[in-house]
Amino acid sequence: MITTRIAEPYDLSRLMAFDSFRGDRIAEIVERRMLVAEIGDLVVGYLAWQQGGCIGKDYVNKLVVDNGYRRRGIAQELVSALNTVIGGRVFISTGSNNAAAVSLLESTGWTHAGQIVGLLPMNESELFFYRDLWPAGASEGTA
Repeated sequence: MITTRIAEPYDLSRLMAFDSFRGDRIAEIVERRMLVAEIGDLVVGYLAWQQGGCIGKDYVNKLVVDNGYRRRGIAQELVSALNTVIGGRVFISTGSNNAAAVSLLESTGWTHAGQIVGLLPMNESELFFYRDLWPAGASEGTA
């Protein structure tokens, strides 16, 4: 069973075992801008966001699942859990060649918002998506 929760400082060493992004995860953890997914008591993925990071809207800038745990619904659980921590219009992006990520976003209700050419190597387009999230328990239109 997959569970999600806000990341805690003690998760950092496990995250570093499979994290492929540059940068420091400490700020995201301390500022409570990261969700982790667990199977049992093992952290197997995470999602982090920037507040106001895309044209003033919250922006999911990292979605990572440990290679050994991919294709088990972990990324889908993390994306689905976003409404437990943030609300309103949220953006996310991925390279156009990342078929798995594009499929995930399309199948979980994200809307294509456009693309930018020139951000990624080899002129791969960066595809942007958005979704209007409502906090858990809130009725749509009251957030």
